Amino acid sequence: MLLHIAKKEWKEALRDSRFRFAAGLLLILLFASMVVSYNYYQNINQEYQQAKQTVRQEWEGQVPKNPHSAAHFGTYAFKPVQPLSLIDNGLDKYLGVSIFLEAHKQNTSQYRQIADQNDLARFAELTPAFVFTYLVPLLIILVSFGTFTAEKENGTLQLLLSQGVSKFQLGLGKITGTWLLMLALLLPIFLLGFIFILSSEFQADDLLRYALLIITLLLYYGIFVNLSVAVSAWAKSSNVALVGLLGFWIVSALLVPKFTSNLSKMLHPAPSAIEYQAEIKENLEKGVDGHNPFSEKSKLFEDSVLQANKVDSVHKLPFNYSGLIMQAGEEHETVVYAKAMKKLNDIYFAQLQTHQASAFLSPTILVKMLSMQIAKTDLQTHYDFSQQAENYRIALVKDLNYELKDNSKYGDWDYISSDKDFFKKNIKFDYKPVSMTDTLKNTWASLLFLMVWFTVSLVAVRVILK
Repeated sequence: MLLHIAKKEWKEALRDSRFRFAAGLLLILLFASMVVSYNYYQNINQEYQQAKQTVRQEWEGQVPKNPHSAAHFGTYAFKPVQPLSLIDNGLDKYLGVSIFLEAHKQNTSQYRQIADQNDLARFAELTPAFVFTYLVPLLIILVSFGTFTAEKENGTLQLLLSQGVSKFQLGLGKITGTWLLMLALLLPIFLLGFIFILSSEFQADDLLRYALLIITLLLYYGIFVNLSVAVSAWAKSSNVALVGLLGFWIVSALLVPKFTSNLSKMLHPAPSAIEYQAEIKENLEKGVDGHNPFSEKSKLFEDSVLQANKVDSVHKLPFNYSGLIMQAGEEHETVVYAKAMKKLNDIYFAQLQTHQASAFLSPTILVKMLSMQIAKTDLQTHYDFSQQAENYRIALVKDLNYELKDNSKYGDWDYISSDKDFFKKNIKFDYKPVSMTDTLKNTWASLLFLMVWFTVSLVAVRVILK
């Protein structure tokens, strides 16, 4: 009986010209967005590989120079393009793609693509994630809002119930029919995404992430399918059901995310760029300055070094004091920047947690956050990249300073390493992406919330159709 009801829903939907038009349009948008995102991924990944290779060649091909001068010459760390960014590019366009690494300073990421686009691009962008998250639920509502109200208005509901079918069985049949329609529409797109990932520079981890993303989306769609059937069974007319479901979509997809975003910024305000830099400057002045050996902290550091080595002049030290004090200054600056960055990141994460806490009002927030985390295009992944880049900068500058300290004399600013391949032997930046295990640790709460939403929607169907 369940399959007969589902088959009936399938046939009625296919006969509806509105559904055929909407489903066809959605399918075109999904296909187009997938192809465009794939081409974008391929282009950006090619640029990333070229930039990474070019920057390393520039570093290794430097003319012989003082190691600390090379530290000021600097280099770049580039953020890899994630294969699942072709589904959801998340915050990548807002957070930048590279970080300039140099002595004495921790820089923020550069080259945010959104800065080169107009304001419309900030509102909405045709990506698979946008279509999956915002437009597919609208199609579900279009298919399901009249599942029961149309039967009431046509006078066929009582006829169906007189055949010995309970309201709940009828509801399950209509839910099954809606699912069959949606799966017939979405499975080819999911398969296309799978093919695109296989043709990218993927790892086994990415296939698991893609499977998890599909499961997340199906749970999300299940919420709308269940609620649409429940509201249709409860409403007295199709108009009331449609307005109610569209109202839920507007609240879930537009109003609640915007409200919680503003609320999180109000509760946890971030400092302005001027305030942030002023605080850093103030704290930098409280420690050793590698380029000013006459400051109070630098003199104290010099006295401690002389005392430890039992000499009365830096010229008598068994190493180049310039390299040591610059490294000491670097370590102080590293601590200052690390504390400032942690303080700022804590504010942003507090904003994120406030936003996530509103998930009980909006399953759309849950799916959007889960999608970015699974695709590794979220804020936390970017901070992980930034931290790895900073760790690399610290290690590289230390390597350069110690080359000066251990192999030259004090005041010898013309020192050049005797090793012609010195710059080639410097460590390379090797970014290690966030593991699936770490992602699951960060997303389990959101996944649990999403399953709670799905369960509640099923309970709503059972209660209304008892």
